[in-house]
This record gives sequence, structure tokens and C-alpha cells, in this order.
Amino acid sequence: MALMIDTREEQFASDLDFLLHFQNVLLRAVEGARDAAIDQEYRAMRAALIADPKYEQLVPEFVNRHHDLGSLWPTLKSFSPQWEPRRVEVRRQFKPSIAQADRADPFASTAQQQWLGDPPYDSTAWTGGVTTASRLASAKTLLPVARAAVERLIESLDEPRHNGGPPLDETVEAIQSLRALHSLLGEIIDAADDGALDRAYNEGMVAEACRYAKRAAKKLRDDPMPYAMSALLLAVFTACGFPGVGGYLGGVAANVHRK
Repeated sequence: MALMIDTREEQFASDLDFLLHFQNVLLRAVEGARDAAIDQEYRAMRAALIADPKYEQLVPEFVNRHHDLGSLWPTLKSFSPQWEPRRVEVRRQFKPSIAQADRADPFASTAQQQWLGDPPYDSTAWTGGVTTASRLASAKTLLPVARAAVERLIESLDEPRHNGGPPLDETVEAIQSLRALHSLLGEIIDAADDGALDRAYNEGMVAEACRYAKRAAKKLRDDPMPYAMSALLLAVFTACGFPGVGGYLGGVAANVHRK
């Protein structure tokens, strides 16, 4: 059973979903968000994570030490006077638990490969992106387009439904993942423009972007056009040499074809 919190109406599909959401709560807190709602969410998710024996050795140290956002805030500020280094430190400390959850996620790329019986795709087959320079060129060319597409997809999904009702729960969760992806792509593009794309890899931004893209695709799998758009985004990431997407992309492509 996935990590869960009693106060949440719809529970998380997997531990990976839980941990990505929890990390996102902390990334918002890094920027100063400490209202009652986010503090309650932090308390509940912290308690669930600490209570799970699978993660007892992997809980970020700052989460272990602070039971609420009020007591956590001085520690977050101590990471750096600026937001971005704080975000980097939050991601760094979440890496071990997210990596473990990623390996166990039923929607991870390895599971998709086993289901299809196909090996993962190698982006160098069509991009030739075997060097740092060529990977950087691909990222600088393709990622701004991908980010603009994510922005338009968010706008489309956020529009009122044809019957005037609110978005479906899975659509809301997809939008949350896409917004996180949009922000991460901005950071990765900035790193590429500075000639420091390797920094985005080493600090976990690229891996995190892939996880959010896959999570959004999973949530949109019953909505044909947004799902197809998600598949195209994953194809762009594969062409940029992002890791862990190729095998998953095969499963998405098969699902798009069936629809």
C-alpha cells in the first residue's frame, strides 16, 4: 500500500507520488509558504513518512528534526539567504527516499519495459547526442518549446469543462505535476543558457522533471489529446538525453495507439 494520510480525500497512487508531493510542499515552504493549510499537510505527511519502516533511514534530516513549518523555517533559511540554493538542498536530501520509491513505482520505466518486452530507446540513435556539447545544443533548442507546450497544456486543462463542472481530481493532480514541471524546465533552461547543464543533472533537477512528466502522463491517460501531448513531451525529453524516459515512453506510445 502506498504512503497515505488520513486527511486526504483521494490517496496517492504510489509512494513516489507521495514523496514528490511532499517534496513540492517543502519547495513551497522554502519560498516562505507557512499558512495553516500547508502546515497541516506538512505535519500529516511527515508523520506518515517517519512511521513507514521502508523510509526510516531515508527521511531528510531537517524533516526528522522539525514537526511543523514554524520550527522548520529557521533551518530552511540557514541553508542559504536565497531561495534557489535552499531548493537545491531540499532536493538533495529527498534524493534517497525518492530514488527508492522510483525503483518500486509500478509505473516506473523498468516496469513498462517488462510489460512491452522491449529494450529502452537510446536517444543517440536519432540525435547523435553522445557529447556534452550536443546534449546542451538539444536542450537549448527543444526545452523552451517543451516548456511553452506545458504552459499551454496547463491553460487548456484549467479551462472549465464543457458541462461547467470543476476539473476531475486526476486532472487537478496532472495540473499540479505540470506546474512543477514547468518551473523545473525553467531552471534547467537557465542552467543550459549558463553552459551548466551538468549542474541540472547533478542537482537532480532533470530526474525530477522526468518524474513529474511521467506522473502527469499517468494522470492524463484517460484524456486522449492531453495524453498524446504528454507523450510528445516525453519524446522531447528523450531526444534531449533525459534518463529514465525511453522505456516508459514505449508504454505511453502503446497506450496512445490503443486510444
